[in-house]
Parts: sequence; C-alpha cells; structure tokens
Amino acid sequence: MPVLIQGSQFISQVQITDFELIQGCITKSLTPHNDQGQPIRPSDVVLQHIAGLEQELSQLDDTAWNLTGLERENIIANQMEPLEERLQSCKQYLRSIENANWDGFELPDERDLEASFVRGLMNSHYYVEEADRFLPGHIESPEERMKPPVESKPSRSVHAQERSKKCREIAKRIWDRQTDFTISGMVNHSEIVHQARQIDGRPYSEMTVRNWIRDLCPNRKPGRRPANKIPFGATADNPSMPQ
Repeated sequence: MPVLIQGSQFISQVQITDFELIQGCITKSLTPHNDQGQPIRPSDVVLQHIAGLEQELSQLDDTAWNLTGLERENIIANQMEPLEERLQSCKQYLRSIENANWDGFELPDERDLEASFVRGLMNSHYYVEEADRFLPGHIESPEERMKPPVESKPSRSVHAQERSKKCREIAKRIWDRQTDFTISGMVNHSEIVHQARQIDGRPYSEMTVRNWIRDLCPNRKPGRRPANKIPFGATADNPSMPQ
C-alpha cells in the first residue's frame, strides 16, 4: 500500500528545500494530499487562506462592536476595510484559478497568499515513491515526458510583464490627472480591466493588478475611504472632514 509522508519529511528524505518541493509540484507532477489522502488543488489552498481572513475579519468585527466613536471608526478604516479588500481580491483570484492544477501553476504575486501556498504544500502529504523523481539518475516515465514543454512558462511570464507595463502606463496617466483616484477604483477601471488579461483571456486577479500599480498611487494612506463615501463626522453638504 502506498505510503504518505508530510512535506517536511519528504524534503528531508530527498534533501531538497521547501522551494524545490513547490517547484516539484509544478514541474515534476508531484501531487500534494490532505490527511485523508485526497489530492489537493491550488484552489483548496486559496479556500483555506480565505477562511483564515474571514476568521480574522470576524474577530475585528467583534472588537469594533464593543467600541464607540472615533476609536471604532479607526479600527474599521485602518484594519477592517483593508482586510475586506484583501478578502475580495482573494475571492477574485480564486475564481481565476478554480479549475487549475499544479502542472505549470504560477504562484501569486501577493506575499501573504504566496506564503499560504508555501505553508500549505509543506504541511501536505506526498507518496514516498514520488521521491524518486528528485534523486540523481532518475529516468522520466512516459507520463512525465508528456508534460507541457518548459518554454510555456517563460512565455506566460513575458506576457504578464507586458500586461503589467501597460497597466502601469494607464494608471500613471489617470493618476496624473486624478490624484484622489483610489487604488481599488483604478484596479476596476475599464482600461485596466481590458488590459489585465492572461494569454488564455482570463482576467488577472485584482490582487495581482493591485501589486502592479499600487506604488504609483499618489495617496496610499492605509484605510482611506473610496471617493464616493462620506468621511466619518462629515455631512452630505460638507463632505470634508470636520476640523
């Protein structure tokens, strides 16, 4: 009967790094499994990450519920709203990879989500016999030789670089004219949405596009409200913050 071992044991047995383990899932058809021996897909890792963010948001909501006035507004603006944006970005990213498998998979640009993939794959389980693929002198099986050519991944990377450059040009042009335009609004601008598409036509995740352009935003104060929202303490007739 095949034996499953945890990722940390696997890398110790074949003497590879955690990064090489992740690359093994992507380039050597190494399949991660859960505790019940069921295969894990990339979308499963993202679902787990989303669950963690939702739990964190729920805890912040409980904290804010017991506060009043400016103290409550601060925790909403500086912690809950940014977390909600991250949560929505993760959900959009999930939709973009829901049918993806590990072969040729590209890790996301967002650091927290990328770290979740590292933790998830390290804590997953792998069949002992798959360790042979990492040993010197390993001869590829017919199934391994049928994998997509290595050239396909660089082509995707080049395409992403081109899309990133185009989106940054658009964002800079718009921000030069409208300095109060939010990052969230820019990510969803029609010109950006039109350009931010992968080779196969699928949209890049909001999180990826945000990472491409956020350093260009002239006003990146944490927790700032979208332009169409009235700040706390202001009125519709006087939308500026009270002195």
